[in-house]
Amino acid sequence: MGPLDVAEYKRYLVTRKKKPATVNRALASIRSFFSWAVGERLAGSNPAGSAKSVKSAAQAPKALDRKEQLALVRAVQRKGDKRDVAIVTLLLHTGMRVSELCALDVGDVVLNERSGSATVRHGKGGKRREVPLNATARRALKAWLEERGGGPGPPLFTSRRGGGITPRGVEYMVARYAYDARLEDVTPHTLRHAFCKQLIDAGESLDRVAVLAGHASLNTTARYARPTVKDLARLY
Repeated sequence: MGPLDVAEYKRYLVTRKKKPATVNRALASIRSFFSWAVGERLAGSNPAGSAKSVKSAAQAPKALDRKEQLALVRAVQRKGDKRDVAIVTLLLHTGMRVSELCALDVGDVVLNERSGSATVRHGKGGKRREVPLNATARRALKAWLEERGGGPGPPLFTSRRGGGITPRGVEYMVARYAYDARLEDVTPHTLRHAFCKQLIDAGESLDRVAVLAGHASLNTTARYARPTVKDLARLY
């Protein structure tokens, strides 16, 4: 195999409409194999050493638009209970990571008539932050806490079998309601993406969104300023 063979294989994958990531993984595999072969003296050179990766336009992570968010919320309200409504509402209106939500204790939440907050004690990188709660999130949490009862002890969101709900449990729950809402490939992280992109689209600065989302780098937040496939479709 020589460089022309690698180039021809790359062209074949592109003409088969393979995604750039798929083509680049294939090239990386060939490059890695021949790097090993050269080191073992089984090949004289690496034919994929000079092969260039396929570039793709940078786009924002997949997020639900407003219509899709409403469809999901309606599905939860129609078939779920107050716990499920509170979980989905909190994910959509705070942008918390699912692990952060599952780690919340009752004492981490402060609900007042006109304000409220949730304390994320162990965010990514062990960072602590205060997450403001808007009126929608406060209403959903208040309704759940009234039903939950049981005093101030942890955790905030309990499972059907007792103890705290797990990230896997939330993922399964969100997927179930997304199916009912006829939405595809929706995870708790999709709701986090929706929160961040909605703020960026509304004109909020990157540094403010980064603080709310608990991003360590503004480069992570900047991804949401890129257009999504839906954004480009609307443009056309």
